[in-house]
Amino acid sequence: MLGNYVNYIPVCPEVSIGLGVPRDPIIIIKEDESYKLYQPKNNLDLTDRMKDFSERFLSSLKEVDGFLLRSKSPSCGVLGTKIFEDPYSSIPIEEGKGLFAKKVFERFGYLAIEDEVRLKDLEIRNHFLTKIFAFAELRKTLNNNTSIKELINFHQRYKYLLMAYNQKILRTLGRLIATQRDLEIYDLISTYKEEFRKAFLNMPSRGSHINVLQHIFGYFSKYLNTKEKEDFYNLLDKYREGSIYLTEIIKLIREYNFRFKNSYIINQRYLYPYPEELLFYKD
Repeated sequence: MLGNYVNYIPVCPEVSIGLGVPRDPIIIIKEDESYKLYQPKNNLDLTDRMKDFSERFLSSLKEVDGFLLRSKSPSCGVLGTKIFEDPYSSIPIEEGKGLFAKKVFERFGYLAIEDEVRLKDLEIRNHFLTKIFAFAELRKTLNNNTSIKELINFHQRYKYLLMAYNQKILRTLGRLIATQRDLEIYDLISTYKEEFRKAFLNMPSRGSHINVLQHIFGYFSKYLNTKEKEDFYNLLDKYREGSIYLTEIIKLIREYNFRFKNSYIINQRYLYPYPEELLFYKD
């Protein structure tokens, strides 16, 4: 379903370094403090091949907003890849990242990077998709030709999403825009983009989401009766306890906005972080 909204750049690092399909198993071994990619059956050290390919491929990417990698793979594993003491061990000594994945994190660690198994967790998936679409809009909207008005409009759309992710950086970006006359547009945009990306490094807590939801609810509460207000706060309590998903409250807030049509809130990316088909997709 994600493929309906993004352009994939498909790659198999293992095939790209000359391994066939099917192929003999490869593993990661740890020697001293270095990690090596090895094919035990053929007594083949593939480390340099993988590192060289990773550098070439990642350097060739001109526009990229995220990576979806293969779970536990010795090349692409984000987490949980088994690491062995030597090529003949059957019991791993630790778990970590695949060699290609390590290069991805070194070069693009600020982007959305996940594997297909972890995306089954709705909170992780929400964080992943939010970053992809936020960074894509950042890349497409802000450049050296961007006007101050366009920057302000972008920042306003992301106010509540930034509040959920990192209030300190939200304040930093607000001050940056307020003092924009002191900077050349190139420096202003460059600094804004760097700080914006930093804000999304970690997933927001439930407490942060609840704080934002209460702020947004304030735009509609005066139009609601006592029962409707109680229902909203009951949902917040259930979300705080972990018994419902955030999307259930988002859906309610969006219904309020449909009824009361607040032009400021309807443009907030917090409520519309990525396509609706993906927002409520649970399978």
